[in-house]
Amino acid sequence: SIQWLARYPMNFHRRVVTALSILLPLLFSSSAVLAQPTPVYRERLRPQYHFTARQWTLHKLNPVIRPEHPHGGEQGWINDPNGLVYYKGEWHLFANGAGSYWVHAVSKDLLHWEELPPKLIRDTVLGNTASGSAVVDWNNTSGFGTAKEKALLAFFTGWKNKVQCMAYSIDRGRTWTKYKENPILAHADRDPKVFWYEPDSKWIMIVYGPPGRSYNFFGSADLKNWEKLSTFPDMFECPDIFQLPLDDDQENMKWVLSDGNGSYVVGQFDGREFHVEQEKEALDYGFNFYATQTWSDVPKKDGRCIQMAWMRGGKFPDMPFNQQLTFPCELSLRTVRGKMILYRYPIADISGLYAKEHKWKNISVSHGNNLLCGIEGDSFDIEVEFEPAESDALGFKIQGNDVQYTTKTKAVVSCRTHPMKTEPIDGRIHMRILVDRTSIEVFVNHGEITGANCILPKEDSGPPKLYINGGDAFIHSLKVRELKSIWPTTGHTASRRR
Repeated sequence: SIQWLARYPMNFHRRVVTALSILLPLLFSSSAVLAQPTPVYRERLRPQYHFTARQWTLHKLNPVIRPEHPHGGEQGWINDPNGLVYYKGEWHLFANGAGSYWVHAVSKDLLHWEELPPKLIRDTVLGNTASGSAVVDWNNTSGFGTAKEKALLAFFTGWKNKVQCMAYSIDRGRTWTKYKENPILAHADRDPKVFWYEPDSKWIMIVYGPPGRSYNFFGSADLKNWEKLSTFPDMFECPDIFQLPLDDDQENMKWVLSDGNGSYVVGQFDGREFHVEQEKEALDYGFNFYATQTWSDVPKKDGRCIQMAWMRGGKFPDMPFNQQLTFPCELSLRTVRGKMILYRYPIADISGLYAKEHKWKNISVSHGNNLLCGIEGDSFDIEVEFEPAESDALGFKIQGNDVQYTTKTKAVVSCRTHPMKTEPIDGRIHMRILVDRTSIEVFVNHGEITGANCILPKEDSGPPKLYINGGDAFIHSLKVRELKSIWPTTGHTASRRR
């Protein structure tokens, strides 16, 4: 009121008016907080070298899979890796965009990704675009290729009737056309994995679905007409299959068949059926590892089998993106204590992100050490080889989370991970720890056991700290590499749609 204002000096009145002119628009405009969004890739919780998606036509915090439609969601959400394929010098990364479409990015080095506009958008006939795979049609069996370009083929589930569909691109994946005769396979359920079986010169498709939790194998000469080959039981979602030499012996090739959480069986595939030589084993012991897929059409001169997975269940409060993928890892098959074990280890290309490196060799370390003081940042590649010696545990405190090896249980415990039982090799334990803003990936004994976990950095936690419980431990080698960001140095703001 005028009487109330009269009790205060004039300069106070001006301050009140100024404050109200700032606060009132914030209070009464629901979109005010989004008026000046943080530039893309510069957000506070954006992982610095793990892939995450962006929004293209709007700026919205906390994108989700819509509750009213579990397989339709919002831009910025990413889940299953799909259609990982290499063609003409580019690594294509597709991933499911909340069930509605495929996120798409390309890279020359598997480190720095350029995200392109979404592909395979949902339509009224097939419904939402669910997960699948992609290949290069080198022999033009589909007839979609041209004299200049081989066809890239994508296989996905049309969610409306849970049927298997195909799309093709003849411009290096920039635009896609859905096959007019879709579906190519009416077998119900999801996640078609397609690959070329050279001995029989035919395509194989694996589809998750009935009877029960099974993988169904189909064969085709032209990718349009498919026949049922066999059924393999006790596998769940996101099928993948690949060949690896056992212990680097190219004369002893094995087939590996894996399911959604990366669990795998080892054996032989004869073009119709998968024959098991070793029962299912776990691949990763973390809480955030799902929907694994390997790249297809990797050049023979490269020769690697490279895998990514969805780090399902991570939290990214008040961010315009949601969920992340694991860092690309190379797979190998090795004999360990009489078993064929699938090893998973970060691709060597990560060295292209190294900034400052801190190194120590052949030192005895005690409780209360300050060995890692002076290290800065929030993204690291930590590698340590040590003898537990008299210690009870050697560990790292990372953004408020523990990663440690305990001598009592002979296990590595990472964040909330189930204990990863492991045996020292020649008395030594080797640990590799990839640290990003919202994740910790641990690789024990060069990838024999792994654990992928999402985290939220705790306030004022600072850079990693090394700790020793009990007596001294002997470190043969310790390297802490500060990592550079994979994102553009100058962020750009997403356009907004009212």
